[in-house]
Amino acid sequence: MEEAKGKVETILGNGTTVEGDLYTKGSLRIEGRVKGKIKAEGDLLVGESGNLETEIEVRNVLIAGTVRGNIKALNKIEILSSGKLYGDIKTKTIKIEEGAVFVGSSAPLEAKPLNTERTGFLRETAKETAAGKEKA
Repeated sequence: MEEAKGKVETILGNGTTVEGDLYTKGSLRIEGRVKGKIKAEGDLLVGESGNLETEIEVRNVLIAGTVRGNIKALNKIEILSSGKLYGDIKTKTIKIEEGAVFVGSSAPLEAKPLNTERTGFLRETAKETAAGKEKA
């Protein structure tokens, strides 16, 4: 996460208000207010003055401000001691510092289930091929 702080492509400063959906291929730092969905291929950094009412889907999230809404992070969600999160989360890793607020539920990010039909077909085909070689 420390590396991400230096690689932010978009910054919404304190005093900025956005109502609507945001999408970026890079990372985003928010110090202002956002009401709407946020989707980023990079990381989201919510500064201490950041106040979000949103649904979030990103790679990593670092929260020092306030977020109201659900978050799906592919890798990690980190809530700093000044951070407040009111919503449900899905991620691989979560870190909550002492003094932080988290009101909601957490669940591991779901792995894609194997297609058992296809796997079973491949297994049977492999058995048939092996049986054919034994006869030869």
